[in-house]
Amino acid sequence: MTSYKYGLSLFACLYFIDYIFGMVSFGQIELIAVARMLAVSFALAIILSFALKKASPKVSLILGFLVLLLFGAYAFLELQFKNFLNGYYSFQQYAVGGFRVGVFAWYFIKTAKPQYWLTLLPAFAFLLINLKNKAENKVSLRTFLLSLVIFAVVMFTLPYGSLNYRNAYENQDNFDFIVRETGVNTFFFEDIAAVLNKKEDRLIIEDTTAPDATAETSPEPTETPEVIEKDPLVREFDDIRWIADMEKETDETVKSIDQFLLNRKVEQKNEKTGIYEGYNFIYFLVESLDYVGIDPELTPTIYKMMTEGYQFPNHYTPVFSCGTGDSELVSMTSMMPYGSACTVYTATPNDLNNSMAALFKRAGYDTFSFHNWDDQFYDRTELHHSYGIDVYKDIDDLDIPIVQGWQSDNVLMEQALPDFIHSDKFFTFIVTSTMHWPYDEYSYYGNHYLEEINKVHPEYPIELKRFISKTMEFDKSLETLLNALEEEGKLDNTVICFWPDHHPFNLDTQVIRKYTQYADRYGTHGFYKSPLILYCASTPTETVEDVCSTFDHVPTIANLFGLNYDPRLYMGTDIFNGDTRVMFANGDWITNEGIYTVYDGEFNPFEGKSLSENEVERISAEVRNLIKVGRAIVDTDYFHLRDYITDPVEKE
Repeated sequence: MTSYKYGLSLFACLYFIDYIFGMVSFGQIELIAVARMLAVSFALAIILSFALKKASPKVSLILGFLVLLLFGAYAFLELQFKNFLNGYYSFQQYAVGGFRVGVFAWYFIKTAKPQYWLTLLPAFAFLLINLKNKAENKVSLRTFLLSLVIFAVVMFTLPYGSLNYRNAYENQDNFDFIVRETGVNTFFFEDIAAVLNKKEDRLIIEDTTAPDATAETSPEPTETPEVIEKDPLVREFDDIRWIADMEKETDETVKSIDQFLLNRKVEQKNEKTGIYEGYNFIYFLVESLDYVGIDPELTPTIYKMMTEGYQFPNHYTPVFSCGTGDSELVSMTSMMPYGSACTVYTATPNDLNNSMAALFKRAGYDTFSFHNWDDQFYDRTELHHSYGIDVYKDIDDLDIPIVQGWQSDNVLMEQALPDFIHSDKFFTFIVTSTMHWPYDEYSYYGNHYLEEINKVHPEYPIELKRFISKTMEFDKSLETLLNALEEEGKLDNTVICFWPDHHPFNLDTQVIRKYTQYADRYGTHGFYKSPLILYCASTPTETVEDVCSTFDHVPTIANLFGLNYDPRLYMGTDIFNGDTRVMFANGDWITNEGIYTVYDGEFNPFEGKSLSENEVERISAEVRNLIKVGRAIVDTDYFHLRDYITDPVEKE
């Protein structure tokens, strides 16, 4: 038995944790990633061996086992987190509120796929290999120093190998790209480094001027100026005060935000502007709503509203670190969440006077919001106050029975209706919960309608039946709402909009794809396609084919209702203007012409569509700018500093 057995077995086991993770996650590992994994595993093994060279064989064995168990458990955590949320975990999430979801820890562990547990095997293999090892552990200082150099080279040069790496590490958002290219062990150290050494870089805006753009020139003034009547579809804002504040601003980040927003093109009005002016508006964030749960027989009200209202077959719900909380923030403010941490925790105390609720409130609406759970996961009471909500009620204020699983959305509707339906003009925001996972075990509403479902779809797997059963309870709430509005004589002048916070977590992706109707869930980002249902009983059906996302909700609704808003303040655009794009946390984007992925650095056009290389790079730079500026707005509480711009003054 040689003295190198300890170090070599440690090296092999560290590498196999990385290898198992890569194969389970991606099915294959690129050669460059294998080289990095080998280099990091070798360096870590030598460093640990050198650190323990004076320890007894027993102590070395125990500590080596514990280190491998730590790395194996971390790889297991990342695999299961990816399985649940379709994204990898960051320690930054725990630092800003991840502990609140600890109640699901046991369920999280017990539902892991069998292959995930393979990441723990190398630790036990190491234990067996070295159990009888009595040889002295010898590692020379020269070898140790060489290992430090190898480790440093890998860790400190990766972020600067390309623009993709630099953006991924500095912004901590493109985790799929990092993990695939470097391995899970390297990501572990990079993630810790990001938490301990949070960079406060200056906000740098990229130039997105098209290379072939020509400067507009003003016409020569005439002796007698012509009086031109203002085009009713044109928006022009009086920016004098804003520009003055920008010029005297000493905070470079705030000044950069000023410059970026002021230089954005003002989105003009269109034929949809103000068509719902004075109408009531009910806005639902529906927990886990998905096309796979919509059925004309089982969920007739959802189906009716989807097929008789506006249809958006290319609507997407990008998922961020805090699925529900960040999706809510995006839909209410069109602000850009962080890629790796719960933005909602940072944004909650901010002045969110750019929110949809605030726009309606300034237009004279009574504002309400309701939820059938409490503040366990997010401080919704404070958050909704920041939105500008007048009345917020949750399960602590409403008489909603607690059942196994999640509470009834229909009971929530019955409890909420008396508070807002008699108002002359109301904005109501409702956050549901019935459709929350789990679907693979008993819950009250997950089993409530199984008998009806078995008559229609006996072939469906049980977890899908439970999801549909929960969807049926939400469908009942919509039926209750429509009946109440009709009885009150307000159905024809009330607009209802609902959409999901994310896809159904922990419902197998292949089940969702196989049984989904009404949308193609395959292909790049097809899994994030989601229902957006906009319904008004007095409006005929219309299909809008343009791609769109939750970022577009605020400007679209504000335009439809003729609210006073400045479109430059929002990361999305009015869907009915046709110039929309979908943005993801990692910088991927989708337009009506095709899909761009950062990982491949390629644009894949849709059939019959195309974009020039210059146009692809311009859009990519715009998306990178929106991501950086959007997050800087959160960090600086920008709308507190420039509160007047959220109630803009148009030029005469």
